Amino acid sequence: MDYFLLKQSGTVTVPKAPKTEDTSLEDPSVRIIHDIPSLQKFDYIAGEHLISDRLKQLLEQYLPEQLWRPCVFVDTQTVEQITFWFVPSLPYVPKKVVAASNGIPAAVYIDSQDFAEKAPGLLHIRGSKGMSFVVVHLSVAESILRRGICGLELLRLTD
Repeated sequence: MDYFLLKQSGTVTVPKAPKTEDTSLEDPSVRIIHDIPSLQKFDYIAGEHLISDRLKQLLEQYLPEQLWRPCVFVDTQTVEQITFWFVPSLPYVPKKVVAASNGIPAAVYIDSQDFAEKAPGLLHIRGSKGMSFVVVHLSVAESILRRGICGLELLRLTD
């Protein structure tokens, strides 16, 4: 089965969420930023697995009935805002994940009976070195390419 690692293409710095005690995981994240045009070049921000509205509309087709948590970036000087979305928590765990020496997934193995039933076209994989990665199936990768989604790279994983 063909899977691809989503990687951010280029760099962008986003402010971290403010530390508050009464914030739940369902609450929107609101962050002040003074360079919204720099965010408009990206549909995927890898640091926190944030996706743009355009990419969310596509992924919702592969992840029905998921709760999407918004992350709103606000520029108080120009009175602009842009919304990204956190990739939702995905319960499916692949049968086997082979990692490269740097901890990045090199291969993902899905049980054949799980494919197209339990296994979504999008996987959230925790790496051995504490990092997390988003992996998409070939069908999702093709949809991303057809729609001209920008600011991301698709790195093919080996079989």
